[in-house]
Amino acid sequence: MKKFFITVLSLFLITVFVAGAVVFFKYREYRNFKREEVKVGENISVVISRGDSWRKVASVLQENDIITDSKMFYWMIRENKWDAKLKTGEFEFSGKITPVDVAEKIIQGRVKLYSFTIPEGYNKFDTAEVFKSLEWIVDNNTFIEICDDPEFIRSIGWGDLKSCEGLLFPSTYSFEKGVKMRTVMERMASQMNSILNKYENDIKETDMDKYEVLKIASLIEKETGVREEQPLIGSVFMNRRRLGMKYQSDPTVIYGFLPEFEGRIRRVHLITDHPWSTYTRYGLPVTPICFPGEGAIRGVLFPESTNYLYFVSTKKGYHHFSKTLREHNAAVEHYQIKGLKDVPFKFR
Repeated sequence: MKKFFITVLSLFLITVFVAGAVVFFKYREYRNFKREEVKVGENISVVISRGDSWRKVASVLQENDIITDSKMFYWMIRENKWDAKLKTGEFEFSGKITPVDVAEKIIQGRVKLYSFTIPEGYNKFDTAEVFKSLEWIVDNNTFIEICDDPEFIRSIGWGDLKSCEGLLFPSTYSFEKGVKMRTVMERMASQMNSILNKYENDIKETDMDKYEVLKIASLIEKETGVREEQPLIGSVFMNRRRLGMKYQSDPTVIYGFLPEFEGRIRRVHLITDHPWSTYTRYGLPVTPICFPGEGAIRGVLFPESTNYLYFVSTKKGYHHFSKTLREHNAAVEHYQIKGLKDVPFKFR
């Protein structure tokens, strides 16, 4: 009997030892797993949807070779009490990364971001075309509809205006996949409001309101692609404003024919009246004619001190400025051989 008990005890101790050894080695394997760097292929994306569990996420991560063991990954989640911290969205992984890094990226909600750029001087029609190519925006074909929606315009703080033209700031933005068009536009509007608030005191020192500043800034933006010229172009428009002259800006004429304009301005366009034409009408166009950048806004508020009233393109990216109509006509003859009747004009 004694021998029997010794045998049973020995077997028990051996079993405990083996079990302990298995647990020890398994724990060491688990500990190494958490710190193990995995070389992930370039830009592998995983989408976590509402209703997904950590078990499912772990399985997907292993299938994509982002982690090596889904069970150990799930143990790590339970150990750290991260069960309720699962975030949804598209997550992108690349390079060397540990399971802890993977989990932290997910629980912190660091989703993959998609970027786009709206260049300074783009109008609402140009901008709509940019968004139509961005499939990661769920309703990317609704830009014009929202832009002309009075309720949207009121919601971004511009009262009863008819269009969002000029009210969104042109820049580079980043959003996660599935964002709505209105959310994107609200961000752009907020950025424009921030820029205008930056110059609030400077605007108060003028006889203009914010909307008038944006209108003139849009003229400056469309007239020159050279940043250092913007204060000079601004001086021409501000001098004309002071003297009660027409602004006579070609891009305002063109805007009234958009989006069908064919790219060549002719005399018939200059004499055709519409609400944006600064040739047939005194004062500013009914709306801005593009989304101006900060440089153009500064060109309105801080123009060069000049007596210039005219400018003409040198066809080399710059303009020649004149104080009198006689000087201007001579410059037109020199730089624009055909005169104003048939001058090619590419609407930026």
